[in-house]
Amino acid sequence: MGELQTTTAPTRSHACQGRATNCDRAKERKACTNCSRSRRKCPGCGLRLSWPRPNDLRRAVVSKSSLPSRSPVAPGLISDARFVHTSNWDIELHHSLTSSVPARNNLPSLSVPMFWNPSKLGALDRDLLEYSSMSLATFGCNNAALGCALVRVALQGQTITAAPVLQALMAFASLHRYGLQSQALELKVAALGSLAKEPRAPSLGVEATLQHAATGMLLCSFEIHQSSSTSGHWPFYLRGVKAVFGACSVKTLHQLGSDVAVLLDWVHYHDVLARFSLLHCRKGGCPDLPPTPTDLFCSQVSNLPPPIFCMLNLLSQVCDAVSSSAIPLDTSGGVGDYKSFLEVLDWRIRSLSIPKVPDDDNRASDDSTLVMQLYQLAILLFLDRCFEDLIDQPVRTQQNIDKAFAILPRLSFCRQQFPIHVIGCEARTDEQRAAVLDVISRTEKMSSSRSLNYCKRILQAVWAQDDLIGAGIQLSPNATRLLQRWGVFEEVLKYAAQPEAGTFRSYRGDVLSQSPPVSHPTLVREEAPYIVIHRADLLRALLSGMGRHGITLRLSSEVKEIDFDKPSIRLSDGEVYGADLILGADGERSRCRGILLGREDPPHSPGDVVYRVSVPTKNIAEGHPAWDLKRRSSVNFWMGPGGHAVSYLIQHDILNMVLVYTEGAGGKVMYGPQRADLEEFRSKIANWDSVLHELINVPGSVCTKWTLFQIHELIQWRHEGGRFVLVGDAAHAILPCLAQGAAQAFEDAGVLGAIFSQPVGRDQIPDALRVFEEVRKPRASDVRHRTLEQKAMFALLDGPGQEERDAGLRAGADYGLFRWLWEYDAAESGREAWEKFLNKTREDGIETRHGI
Repeated sequence: MGELQTTTAPTRSHACQGRATNCDRAKERKACTNCSRSRRKCPGCGLRLSWPRPNDLRRAVVSKSSLPSRSPVAPGLISDARFVHTSNWDIELHHSLTSSVPARNNLPSLSVPMFWNPSKLGALDRDLLEYSSMSLATFGCNNAALGCALVRVALQGQTITAAPVLQALMAFASLHRYGLQSQALELKVAALGSLAKEPRAPSLGVEATLQHAATGMLLCSFEIHQSSSTSGHWPFYLRGVKAVFGACSVKTLHQLGSDVAVLLDWVHYHDVLARFSLLHCRKGGCPDLPPTPTDLFCSQVSNLPPPIFCMLNLLSQVCDAVSSSAIPLDTSGGVGDYKSFLEVLDWRIRSLSIPKVPDDDNRASDDSTLVMQLYQLAILLFLDRCFEDLIDQPVRTQQNIDKAFAILPRLSFCRQQFPIHVIGCEARTDEQRAAVLDVISRTEKMSSSRSLNYCKRILQAVWAQDDLIGAGIQLSPNATRLLQRWGVFEEVLKYAAQPEAGTFRSYRGDVLSQSPPVSHPTLVREEAPYIVIHRADLLRALLSGMGRHGITLRLSSEVKEIDFDKPSIRLSDGEVYGADLILGADGERSRCRGILLGREDPPHSPGDVVYRVSVPTKNIAEGHPAWDLKRRSSVNFWMGPGGHAVSYLIQHDILNMVLVYTEGAGGKVMYGPQRADLEEFRSKIANWDSVLHELINVPGSVCTKWTLFQIHELIQWRHEGGRFVLVGDAAHAILPCLAQGAAQAFEDAGVLGAIFSQPVGRDQIPDALRVFEEVRKPRASDVRHRTLEQKAMFALLDGPGQEERDAGLRAGADYGLFRWLWEYDAAESGREAWEKFLNKTREDGIETRHGI
């Protein structure tokens, strides 16, 4: 029965049926007046069940199946899965990974919130036993058979070794059904207490060995099921289980029947995945697993399908190869032998006999077969990524990636987290990342699914690192002057470079000017220089300043509502924050802007895209055509038909090259950096300077692209209530053609900071915001229009206009625009404007009350 339907029961009693008299006793204990008047005994109305037609409006409840939909996702469509923005944790990780001496043991820890349910539960033990089996982590193993085997082991006699099995089984089921709460913890502690009373492994009998091992595996499953303060204990339980099996005769174990085979398959799966997981743990944080007896996991007694059994063994061999420190790379013969070994391992993985599912099969696909294919591709990708220098097969690797992402939309679910993790790390586009999040979402909707929260958080952290590759930013003196005032400039200079010169070139490479404003002494003063820096390093410096001033961050918090009168905000989790003043600084795709306007106001694309190529300078040797770009700390510009390119050094070892190119309307819209093919980039600059082509040929170069957006100019940034205002890109997002995006946000902060550092009464906050807008809005509008003019000038087609531009640059740069931009002091402008307002109020005889 696919649906449960209930309707209102008829109101006619048994005694009244067949007569014209209706019974009005619809509710219990209510007198039936119709039956009383007819002097009949009313037996009352019992339960009535009926099954109305599907379109019957009397239907009260319709409960649909909880099984996830198996219908495939249409190609190119992205679900409503949400992405987490880059946080300060991602910045710390990026800095650790890209430092000159990466310190593996000092990497920031990834923490996932632990959800606690404080309620006391009274579920029957029998209910928990019936619930537990389908949620255990397995691959190729029949969960029902595993659950039955565990129950049989748990109920096998009233022995001291049987009690902890039952307690651990109920603890895991309680955790899965109700989350982390007191009942689950009490049962777990009881199981540990009972386990401590058991005899030591050498004195265990065969049945006690099974019971001891089952308890350990259930406690291991308890810890990996959901993040908690003891989640890191799972390797200790697995180590104990292997020690128990190691102390027992394997031959005797194999003679005990099918239950042993099911348990050994379960242990085998965890043992292999533990080898993979421990490769990524900090040294010393987890115990090494003891070696596995060669005859413990054998195909003769395993219930796993042969392809899955072979797959686990091959993954184990790959993990052993990755963890081995004895790779013979000292001689050419050793390298060749090891490369041959890897090629054989690669061939064995590719040769697994896995059934094929036709690509054009419109029927519901076989999920188990698709998961096996996905697992095979994940192992191949893991091997290829770990030994890229020895397995040089980039085309085949990309083909495997494409196959994997073609499978994901066809899956109804995927309980196994290994392939999701490995393939998710290869996601470079919005569509690919959405496909990964979609299959995670479909899996989590299953009642038998375990938490994928940690897997999802790791992937989001990986994607953030991908997006931070080569994310350079230029800061002109109008921005660095404010950093100096805020006391964070010294921290910024630890990571920044100060260009000593720069060059304007035509797209063919002809030098037009070698005296650009970035080094002009009348514009760039020592206290406020022009700098280039990686965005992650800039955020790192700003975060350090926040810490000194006691400012705290609340991450992953989506604003749902703004009360402009109080003022206050309500987050998606229901939490409400009140304040004297609210700043809406949530970027070009601002939710706050939409709330202020009372309608959606998404940014629009003028048809421009950005290509960014990050080139490792260590691979640019002396004599290379791009050697001068590496040797000199300079900003370099190329201006050509349809766009312009800029290059400069960041983090001392990355040459950041950016191409802003007009593709026109109708192109693909990309919300954030996505991996692009270097050949695609090359096609945009086909006739450009040969140095650019040589630069992108440097080994290790990575290309990303994304769409540029603008927002419509707003009539007003502030709310009439006077306690809310938009700032930064939420108010005035612009194109990057003048390198003023970050500087304009800094100017907003400079003006606001200068105003509120002076006496401002609570009743004067609306006046302060009005003064802020009067100072900032005209300048931001001018910067916007001059940016568009600069973009058009950079991208001139060959012709009279281009010739006039080039002649002007050869004659000498016009510094008027840059002097107007760079000599501006936002803090001083804010201070003068507020003082002017206060003087005006005094002249008008208005009493001023100070302090917020």
